[in-house]
Amino acid sequence: MLDRAKIPYEALEYEIEKDKFSGEAVSDLLGLEYESCYKTLGAISGHDVFLFVIPVSSQLDLKKAAKAAGVKSLEMIHVKDLKKLVGYERGSVSPIGANRNKGIFIHEICLSQETMEISGGEFGIGLLINREKLLDFLKAKTADLTREDV
Repeated sequence: MLDRAKIPYEALEYEIEKDKFSGEAVSDLLGLEYESCYKTLGAISGHDVFLFVIPVSSQLDLKKAAKAAGVKSLEMIHVKDLKKLVGYERGSVSPIGANRNKGIFIHEICLSQETMEISGGEFGIGLLINREKLLDFLKAKTADLTREDV
């Protein structure tokens, strides 16, 4: 999809056992700061699916996320339902090409960075991409999405 849109990116490959997978572990393997590596989380309100992209060391604040999405409340999508609802399995959820989403929101900290690392949509593949081009491509909105008390 990025190639068709002529958006440059760098594919980053890593090897990790699925039971040892975490965003922080991937950042460590890639030699990148936690603040520049992002995880994509799916949440649901009624039948509507929303995607939230936050730094790997942060936790999603569901109240802030619901406010950003303009809904009353959100629930995290259960791992077993990710493939059905989003199109990806845990460890490969990417904001690029996700199914049926009603909106993509990226934590506002990304605005201070030129590039971001996100999942490439396949376990073991990350993408290093220009933040501005990614926001435009996804038509994503930025907002404060993370918990402060962690």
